[in-house]
Amino acid sequence: MANKSRPSKVTAPYRKYVAGQGFTTVRASKTNKLAGASTNTTTTKSTVPPEMVDVISTPQGYYYYNEETESIVHIKPVITEEEMIKIQTEKEQLYKDIGPMKLPFEIQSLIIKYSAIDSHIDVSFALVCKTWYLLVLPLLYQTPRLTSQNFSKFINTVLNTSNSAAAKKNNKYALVKPPKSPFNSIKFGEYVHELDLSTILQSGKNSNVSKLLRRCSHTLEKFTAPQTSFGIAPLISLKACHNLNYLDLGLVSETVKLKDLFVAIKNFQNLTHLSFPRSSVDCEGFQKIKWPENLKYIKLSGGITNEFVQETEWPQTIKTLEFSYCPRINENSIYIMLSKIGNNLENLYFHYPMPSLNDNSLDNIFLYCENLINIKITIDYCSKWIFNENYLTKLHLTERKCNKRRPLQTIYLESSGSLGIATKIHPDDFTIALMEDRLPCLKNISVSSKLGWDMNSEDVEDLVSVMEDQGGSIYVTY
Repeated sequence: MANKSRPSKVTAPYRKYVAGQGFTTVRASKTNKLAGASTNTTTTKSTVPPEMVDVISTPQGYYYYNEETESIVHIKPVITEEEMIKIQTEKEQLYKDIGPMKLPFEIQSLIIKYSAIDSHIDVSFALVCKTWYLLVLPLLYQTPRLTSQNFSKFINTVLNTSNSAAAKKNNKYALVKPPKSPFNSIKFGEYVHELDLSTILQSGKNSNVSKLLRRCSHTLEKFTAPQTSFGIAPLISLKACHNLNYLDLGLVSETVKLKDLFVAIKNFQNLTHLSFPRSSVDCEGFQKIKWPENLKYIKLSGGITNEFVQETEWPQTIKTLEFSYCPRINENSIYIMLSKIGNNLENLYFHYPMPSLNDNSLDNIFLYCENLINIKITIDYCSKWIFNENYLTKLHLTERKCNKRRPLQTIYLESSGSLGIATKIHPDDFTIALMEDRLPCLKNISVSSKLGWDMNSEDVEDLVSVMEDQGGSIYVTY
């Protein structure tokens, strides 16, 4: 039979290491108030350790080694109610003496912002203390990264439904689960400034989008619609986003009525960017629409009609105009529109395809837009005559000094790569225009590799030489 009176040996506990002090140990003389000790054996009684035995302090408690029994003994202190009150009083007094963190909240907030990597805050910052938790939350939810996998979890967090059992089980998007009262009253939607739903596919239901817009309406500044429907419910919720300055509906696949859209955004004083849906647009009732007052960028796409482009009273505040797949628009409609706002434009972009345009439809662009700074044209819809002296008039010396006319700095030449297009524009067309002082401010020429220009040819070298004399460069895009 085994000797049951002999206690079994136990593994020595982990000893806490303190920087500059080594392993933390306490002399037995400091533990005289401990009423007893116990081990993991059934035979060793709880006794006070000898006077000169080293007591090891660990996060799990106090231990000492009993040489007689060759075992580790766990000391369990017995603290009276009076001693407990005294200890609590000393802790409270200690907190009063130390006081709260002396560093102002503004400086703490700056420390957190400057500690961010690529403008993204580390989630672990919210675990430092309650103060940092409140400081980090607005930064974490300011520009959330949403996908189809975490979209529903984000909705549960913003709508304050994460306290439900299902949300607690699946809410992994909630970056840091809020502690108990008083933090449960935090409204996460008020922290969202940019809401990009471009990656949302099947989970982007109208009801979910509508709820998000309603909860984030007070602070939302930028909104990109999902790649699904954008029906009546989201449009109604969109009315409450009065601080919105960027609205992108370019990915919406459902038909959007322009009349309902402009009713929702007509009072947006800060709206500067607007992108139309790419698939289809119902232009019925466009004569009564009211444009936002400060609109500076507009992207036309989808099923907009020639009547809409020709008869609309375009805002004179528009500085950037972009055409992206407008199958119904012809060159006549484009020039009627440019005759109204062409001289106000600083940036003009045409994207392939534009099925209703001919191979030379854009040759007259510079006659209508004399103040362009950047232009992007597709070689499928223009010819070498676009840089001819009849369409690109020579700049007079007095006008050049004032720099009021044609401050064109960047030209982007794109191509679809179709057969017979590579020879439409030659490097010499640019060289002649530059040497005749018709493009005095040009600094950058970006040429698509689909044009087939030989970068080692003499024609390109001549163009590069002229551009260098003017302080410019040529780039090739692939």
